[in-house]
Amino acid sequence: MEQTRPAFYKIFVADLDRAAAFYAQCLGFSEQRRVDAGPFEEVILTPAQTGAALVLCRWSDGRALENGNAHGPVGFYVGQLDSTMEQMKGAGATVTFGPVDFSGARMAILTDPDGHQLELIEKGD
Repeated sequence: MEQTRPAFYKIFVADLDRAAAFYAQCLGFSEQRRVDAGPFEEVILTPAQTGAALVLCRWSDGRALENGNAHGPVGFYVGQLDSTMEQMKGAGATVTFGPVDFSGARMAILTDPDGHQLELIEKGD
């Protein structure tokens, strides 16, 4: 039996092009394909290195998005926390927490332009 591993993370966004550009510019994701499924559209992004895909999804009927509080942030390892944070802020993200140092690592939580929390972790040496 093949080992189970995460395949993708899906988040709903208001503007697919803006969101895809944000994740490409700030975290190095590449667009793999777009899907028009009728009631919703998706952009599938993959990371520069091996890992789970990020699927950006938009309701075709334009319904309002509501971010609940029953989930945590989507986490990303980054090489340079401070420069990644600056890129994200320049692209419309806001800092929610940090950065803080802990257990030989640095971390921060930002909110993307659609209101999704993103946890960035820079591993220590």
